[in-house]
Amino acid sequence: MQAVTIREAKARLNALVEAAERGEQVVLMRGAKHVALIVPLSAEDLEVSPRLTDAQAERLWLQIAAERKDGASVVMETAAKAVAFLGKPGARSRGRRRR
Repeated sequence: MQAVTIREAKARLNALVEAAERGEQVVLMRGAKHVALIVPLSAEDLEVSPRLTDAQAERLWLQIAAERKDGASVVMETAAKAVAFLGKPGARSRGRRRR
């Protein structure tokens, strides 16, 4: 593991990323304080499940209640599409309607 200042990291970013690709960890420092870490990344690390914001979750529950009331529902093929749908108020054309 190596530790570098942010100024040094700016000048040597390509080399630091290559070090991470080889499996090394690089600590970024602001003065004497450790503030960030560059670490190796694998394909498994990228499989992060999408999370709803509080506002998106609230819209989801309101949408479900309204659809239950009128007997309709919107079906999303993936969680990511549901998050994108919920992120745009009033955008109802992305999902399939089911009655």
